[in-house]
Amino acid sequence: MKATVKMKPPAQIVKRIGLDQSGQVQKFWTSTVLRRIIRYMSYQSGMTIKVTVAQTDINKPLIVTDTPYARFLYHGKLMVGDVTGSPWARKGETKHVVNTPLSYSKAKNPQAGPYWDRRLTAAEGKVMAKELQNYIDRRGGG
Repeated sequence: MKATVKMKPPAQIVKRIGLDQSGQVQKFWTSTVLRRIIRYMSYQSGMTIKVTVAQTDINKPLIVTDTPYARFLYHGKLMVGDVTGSPWARKGETKHVVNTPLSYSKAKNPQAGPYWDRRLTAAEGKVMAKELQNYIDRRGGG
């Protein structure tokens, strides 16, 4: 017996079921991560979270928090100016991390702390993976 299987190219199949970099599955995943990661971010005035939501394009596989202070909030360490040695560095002055941990307010976000993505993955990664698989299955891609 001889059988011939004709298939579309793999890239075309991946795109058809929404698994490409800008496909529906990627958009679902980015929006899921964005919706959940804010629980792990510092919340003093809510501005960092608002900026993150505004700057993140769910069409791209990237969560964006582009502010001058985001780096030290993410790492959970104080940053001081290279020249002044102060957290209130001059405009344009570069900063470096010092080994002084930040204290996060837990009033609004009890899970707030450094390394938001890692904290999210550790706490909710399995549930998120299951949600993603369910989404793919509903779309007929599983």
